[in-house]
Formats: sequence, structure tokens, C-alpha cells
Amino acid sequence: MTANEFAEVDGSQQLAAWQDRLAAFVTALDAIDADDPYTFCEDAWDIWESAAISDPPSATDPAMLLVLGVIEVLAAAITSTARDHHSTPNGSRPLTLSAIHTSLIDELNAVRLQCERWQRESLPGPATVKARSAAAMAGLQVATKFGNQLSA
Repeated sequence: MTANEFAEVDGSQQLAAWQDRLAAFVTALDAIDADDPYTFCEDAWDIWESAAISDPPSATDPAMLLVLGVIEVLAAAITSTARDHHSTPNGSRPLTLSAIHTSLIDELNAVRLQCERWQRESLPGPATVKARSAAAMAGLQVATKFGNQLSA
């Protein structure tokens, strides 16, 4: 077995482990007891963040793209619910808890399907993972800046 073949097998195993974590996370979303969409998204963020921090994949492992993909989905949901909360008069919330839950499930399913495609076709190499991770981090910084502006 060549070094590249070994890396692909190892990356595939790590990706499979994170796909299992994603499946467990999606199941856990049903157990979140929140009264509003923003709190639901915050609770979901906390659950995923604790999983990601406890045993993060290496920076060049394709699993990192799954981890960051989920973080991007959650950041977009939090931003959307925060914007909705701050722009809706009289505290009414057109974004419902059910709608945000369904949207999250759909977006997380898209992350899962992308990972399955990689496993069938070809895992992203280390350089691709680093480049996509950098792009994801840039997007998260923009979302964080927007969120901070809303809370100010």
C-alpha cells in the first residue's frame, strides 16, 4: 500500500466517523427543547461545538470539511434567526421553530450527501481541504461580524 492509498483509507475512516457524529447530531436536534428559533439554533450550535472541540479532525483531513460545513449551516441559521428577531416588529417571529428545524435538517442532509459523494468519487486532498477550510473560516468571520453588529 502506498502512502497516498493509506492516507485515503485513513481519511475515509475519519470521514465515516464524523458522518456518524453528524447522524447522531441530526437525531439530537429533535430532543432540543427551545421556545424560539434563535434559542434552538444556539442549543444546536452548543451540541455540535462540543463534539467538534472534543476530538477535532486534522486540518488537512476531509472530515474537517464536514465539521466546518455543519458549523457554516448553524452559523447561517443563527444569523437568519437573529436578523428575523431584530427586524420583526412587536416581537412577532415569522420564522417558526418548525421551519428552522426543517431548514437545518435539509442543509445538514446536503452536507451528508456531499461527504457520501466524496467517498464514492474521490476524497478532497490536503491542499483542497486547507483551501476550502480557509474559505469557510472567512465566511464564518463575516457571519460573526454581522451577528455582533445585530447584538450591539
